[in-house]
Amino acid sequence: MSDKTNLVRNVFFVIGIVVILIMIHSIGFDAIYRNLKQTGWWFVAIIGVWVFVYLINALSFHAIIRDGSPESEKISFWRTLKLVISGYAINYTTPVGILGGEPYRILELKPALGVKKATSSVLLYAMMHFVSHLILWLLAVPLLVLTVPSVKLGVEIILWIVLAGSIFLIIWAFKVYKTGLIKRALSIGKQIPFLKKRLRKIEVEKQEQIEELDGLISHLYNNRRKAFFFSLCMETLSRLVGCLEVFFMIYSVGYAINYVQCVIIVAFASLFANLLFFSPMQLGTREGGYAIALKILAIPSGLGIYVSLCTRIRELFWIVVGILIMKYKSLK
Repeated sequence: MSDKTNLVRNVFFVIGIVVILIMIHSIGFDAIYRNLKQTGWWFVAIIGVWVFVYLINALSFHAIIRDGSPESEKISFWRTLKLVISGYAINYTTPVGILGGEPYRILELKPALGVKKATSSVLLYAMMHFVSHLILWLLAVPLLVLTVPSVKLGVEIILWIVLAGSIFLIIWAFKVYKTGLIKRALSIGKQIPFLKKRLRKIEVEKQEQIEELDGLISHLYNNRRKAFFFSLCMETLSRLVGCLEVFFMIYSVGYAINYVQCVIIVAFASLFANLLFFSPMQLGTREGGYAIALKILAIPSGLGIYVSLCTRIRELFWIVVGILIMKYKSLK
């Protein structure tokens, strides 16, 4: 493992420890204890749900990595699982998570796959994660319409915007899958005045590398269609499995709720949090998302604070796990 990779890993390890301490301080030991006591053994189920979520995430990522090449055979499923858990732990701790977890995964995969294939694999998985978000929002809109008989006009407008926006972004994502991401990203970036000249220079100087990287990205959809749809289906399934944690959280305090309502709550809470993606650890954004979703479903909005606190404690647990296994010696 290179000195640069070890340095990056140590930096993220320190950031992770600092964020863990900040989260514990912001939540408070008393609040953590009361919440654990109130939820009881249901916390085992809440934590356990994410064992399955991460296993399914790893299946999605692994299908992208294992393209039949000799170098990809060096990456075992358990190493992929390690990168999934530790990568998401870093994402939880950084504002605009893609600035943390994704570069870390690229650095970890680079020795085995090479920088281009490592980069394309991680970008493809990040896109799968993004598109699965859109699919969840698409599912949530008709479910909300069927669940809530009379939707207010303001909510209805928001639903149509979410539906139209999700369809548009899914169409755009599939175009990227077919042709590659880098050129499209540069084209968008060149519309920004103070980036225009710099990006044009990069496009000219790195043309061959850009075309090669875009070719690796488009290869999955164009030549490995079965692996592509398997990866996307697994990533979407992980979203649906993750909704079970909200069911366990609310059921544990004696409130009747069904799984469809949990999907709607998670979808709209994540939508609200992603609109304010720059907030570190999604502070405040998730609480607002849960409160709005619960209010729409005529569920006491006070439960939103409880659900959010449970989610914070679950995240805290998996951040600790992710940071610890990040320091564990990588498989050669």
